[in-house]
Amino acid sequence: MRKASRSLLLFSFALALGACAGGYSGKFKGNGTGARVPASQVKTVASRDALGDTAYTQLGTAIGKAPSAQEAVDLAREHCGMNGGNLLILNTQPYQSGSRWIADAACGTDGAAPKAANTSGKGKPAR
Repeated sequence: MRKASRSLLLFSFALALGACAGGYSGKFKGNGTGARVPASQVKTVASRDALGDTAYTQLGTAIGKAPSAQEAVDLAREHCGMNGGNLLILNTQPYQSGSRWIADAACGTDGAAPKAANTSGKGKPAR
């Protein structure tokens, strides 16, 4: 009985911490290039239509969740840049879910982003 109440107490504590944490989270799903692009160099576009004829390669999806819409977009931009993207193309306008805003966007590169260096350790050593 004592073990069960301790587990319940720990679970309740974890829920309380999660609710007070400020609500910042984000993620990237896809195949990044491995090179990092500073978030300040990631261009945000309102939609695919707003790109016009700009050619790009989609790397994946970047999602940001934060207390404000702008912070959610900034977080998605950061996740896109960490995976080599220099274009953040919003799939929808940021929307509110509960007390947090969510930015759901495609992450891509137009070819101007840096390529990743070969750090896999494969290949012949320099002599």
